[in-house]
Amino acid sequence: MKKLLFFTLVTLAMSLLPVLSLRGDLWLPSDFVHQELAFILETKRMLATGAPWWSWNTYLGADFIGSYAFYTLTSPFVWINCLFPEQWVPFSVAITFVLKFLCMAWLSWLYLRKMGVSRENSALGAFLFTFSSFNIASLYYYHFYEPIIAFVLLLIALERLLRRERWGMTCVALAAFAVTFVNFYFAIGSFIAALIYVIFRAFSSEINFNFKIAIKGLASVSVGIAMCAFLLLPIYYQMLETTRSQAQNALDHTAVLNLIERFRTLLMPKVVEGTTIFVPGGSASYSNEACIAVFGLSLALIYAWRHRNWLSALLITFLLLYLTPLNGIFTLFTNPLYTRWAYALTLVIVLCTVRTLDDNRSTARGVLAYSVVASVVVLLFVASVLVDSGWHIPGVRFMALILLFFVGLAMLLLWNRGKLSARWLKLGVVGCVVVQMWLFLLNLHSINEENVCGHYMDSIEQGSGVTQYRTDFRAHESDFLAYNLGLLSNRAAVQSYHSVIDKDVDVFMRTATRDFGATNKIRFNFHRDEMDALLSVKDVYEIDSMGNISKHENKYFIPFGFAYDKYMPTSDFYKMRDDSTKNMPLMMLAGVVMSGSEGCLQNFDYDEPLDLDSLVAKRREYTATDFKGNSRGFTAKIELPSTKMVFFSVPYSKGFTARIDGKEVPIHIANWCMMALKIPAGKHSIAFSYFPPGLKTGACISLVGLLLLLIIVWNEWKKKQLDR
Repeated sequence: MKKLLFFTLVTLAMSLLPVLSLRGDLWLPSDFVHQELAFILETKRMLATGAPWWSWNTYLGADFIGSYAFYTLTSPFVWINCLFPEQWVPFSVAITFVLKFLCMAWLSWLYLRKMGVSRENSALGAFLFTFSSFNIASLYYYHFYEPIIAFVLLLIALERLLRRERWGMTCVALAAFAVTFVNFYFAIGSFIAALIYVIFRAFSSEINFNFKIAIKGLASVSVGIAMCAFLLLPIYYQMLETTRSQAQNALDHTAVLNLIERFRTLLMPKVVEGTTIFVPGGSASYSNEACIAVFGLSLALIYAWRHRNWLSALLITFLLLYLTPLNGIFTLFTNPLYTRWAYALTLVIVLCTVRTLDDNRSTARGVLAYSVVASVVVLLFVASVLVDSGWHIPGVRFMALILLFFVGLAMLLLWNRGKLSARWLKLGVVGCVVVQMWLFLLNLHSINEENVCGHYMDSIEQGSGVTQYRTDFRAHESDFLAYNLGLLSNRAAVQSYHSVIDKDVDVFMRTATRDFGATNKIRFNFHRDEMDALLSVKDVYEIDSMGNISKHENKYFIPFGFAYDKYMPTSDFYKMRDDSTKNMPLMMLAGVVMSGSEGCLQNFDYDEPLDLDSLVAKRREYTATDFKGNSRGFTAKIELPSTKMVFFSVPYSKGFTARIDGKEVPIHIANWCMMALKIPAGKHSIAFSYFPPGLKTGACISLVGLLLLLIIVWNEWKKKQLDR
């Protein structure tokens, strides 16, 4: 194990240090730069408040627990990053990456040893698992590693229970808690994979499985999940209201069409993020890279051919699930073509591989057959890419990964024929891993993203993390460059890129702006001035593709909390949403969208000519003052000559309660998804308080789960004493 950890550190040093020395920090393209770093920074700010309930920097404002439990909130590694100053986070993530890889290496070594693999081959297998193509490709997704670590921990705990070892139920309960806590979405795939594992393991001659063991396992897992209720219930209430709750078809119908692509992801590293080119126009096979450096599937398939046991059956079952539409059973609230449970398949491939190495039997024919089939599949993939690109070479990175595959294949054949020693093969594995890491870390195609985001990281605003106005980030060349720059620079922004955006906010933004883009991105390319006014945007930042910034104050700025005297019924808004001739934001400035008049609003005249300047002047007549927001809600003051409906462009949530002069009043849903209060004439103090719905109930359930865990611990301790 010491040698394994040493070589893990050496591999990471050779992979990360050249990149860090060239750039000074760690920037990766895609979701890493647009989501991961931004979300870590916001988590740091929110945790510092001591009451991380409401995040003003997250799109138009959002429940923090529900929005960040998937990404950062529950990660011990993010907690470590939170100890560093904000400007150091792009460097500190490199440190926590090292810690994550070390944890994966250590736990996978413990698992392989528990499964009877020799010490030397356990170290090799743990290295192969730690630096599988899935894990290397997941460098884009900083939050993927915690679920992988917890899954290995779960299998170790299940093995203790199945073998009737001491503290079996306690270990399973704690492991189930860890799996659920670190990522509620990945927990679905992990528990399904673990259940399949236990079903096949029950038929092993090594295990005396019975109904009692099954009940103990289910009870332990249930206790572990119950202990997470304080987190799961707030997530549940949040997820019900997000775009991700619009779950797509449960079966991945692209799996059959993209069969060659799925085979390719088992045989060689990732080529292009989110790109499937074998079937023109086909859907992407995201996160499918289960490839093991150099060995690939070769020795695992040989093991399955030679042995008719539970592990062989499990490998074949996982491969069938991976390659067919049944992959979709592992998904929840997301696109079924994701194969983000591939870490389970990878671990099974590794276990079969090292058991073949322990067999000390010839594998010549099997490796040769594998090499021929694998080469044919990869060459078909290359041909399809060339055809799709008009016979142009796709790029250096693409060709380098193809070359890396064939170099690894050549090394495997030479070793199998006795032309290459085991020591040199292992060094070759390390070399292939380092090259593959470089190809992902150098990110030669992401210079513009780094310029933009790096510039903003240099100008982070320190403070409470809450501003008193909206700030709109825009990019001239590519709107995608501007997503989540508000989070990066600690400013509340009206553009966002987030996986759990409220579905009503999404409908509002896309309908009002006629921008029907991706559902996990908030943006507006039309009616910008009208939207700036409606959302109380004060400062506008114009950003070009190279990160050059210009700032100006929005001349249509209306302070937070402005009064209406006219309204448009929600039913009318819904009917007009598909009418492209209607300027919906302008109409919402003329009359607030509500279900009823509440006795203080006049009907909006749809034939009335609308002018932005006059409407902004009208809305500025009666506005709130002293607006202050924090992680628990916001406060303001206002003076009105008569009873009016006062609108706040803050997304409605069941967690909000409102008070006027200390007296609780009902909150009205206004402008489709925002909030408004009916406020009488005179001077008044307004206070909105937020507390995550489900948190109190979840905490009570978690307390019950903790008590049950203590009972399990007590019973197992008593049994241990009796066994003595």
